[in-house]
Amino acid sequence: MTDQTIIRKRPSIVTTYTPSLLNSLAREDQRNSLGITPDALPFRGVDVWNAYEFTWLNSRGKPEVGLARFEIPASSTHIPESKSLKLYLGSYAQTRFSHRSEVISTLESDLTLAIRAPASVQLLAPEHVQNEGVGTFGGQSLDVHDIEIEDFFWDPGCLEVESDVIVRETLHTHLFRSVCPLTGQPDTASVMIQYNGRSINHAGLLQYLVSYREHAEYSEQIVERIFVDILNRCTPDRLTVQARYNRRGGIDINPYRSHDDSYPQEIRLWRQ
Repeated sequence: MTDQTIIRKRPSIVTTYTPSLLNSLAREDQRNSLGITPDALPFRGVDVWNAYEFTWLNSRGKPEVGLARFEIPASSTHIPESKSLKLYLGSYAQTRFSHRSEVISTLESDLTLAIRAPASVQLLAPEHVQNEGVGTFGGQSLDVHDIEIEDFFWDPGCLEVESDVIVRETLHTHLFRSVCPLTGQPDTASVMIQYNGRSINHAGLLQYLVSYREHAEYSEQIVERIFVDILNRCTPDRLTVQARYNRRGGIDINPYRSHDDSYPQEIRLWRQ
């Protein structure tokens, strides 16, 4: 393939505001496969998207930058399609806005229309993001367990209750990897699990999470699958599952599902 052929295959980049670039995906098909119905969700939650390369022009043509943070409720029927979101955000680059509030309201309006539910948007200044720093998940690391793995296929059978002793635990791993079903590209993440209930076998839980290594599914869907699998196999009284994915294309996605009403504290982990 010649250089000219490669150049011709590059997608055209739109740099003036074009809301039609933004597409969405329905949650319904994957939730149906898990036995989840829209009117009886087994969890509450949110998907937090952070866009680090967002830029626009002020009314005088001076570039402005900020981290654009989007909160998509788990109750929404649709989610943004990530590639289209990147192209949509890129269309702001050469577009003038009179004030940051106009940028926020435009983003909220377009996202709300796309996901069929209210979306929340924040624009964070670079100084604010720097002050947030890099955080860590609390609790115990599962990565210390010296497990042996032969097959890398999603396997909820790895999940086992270790004893009938009731515990409250926060556990995490940095070894999680799945595959984007659209591009085949790897998606790496840190996953945190907090539960109240009978003690879950830690080595088996790590084996289960590692079994997603070649599993092709969107990040939001994977977190819901993890939640449902643990709920069905281990029957905890309370459960929270959170994943913070590696940044790709300037955007990271951070799904959170829980029995609790509270939303997670926003933290940026080491690979974000």
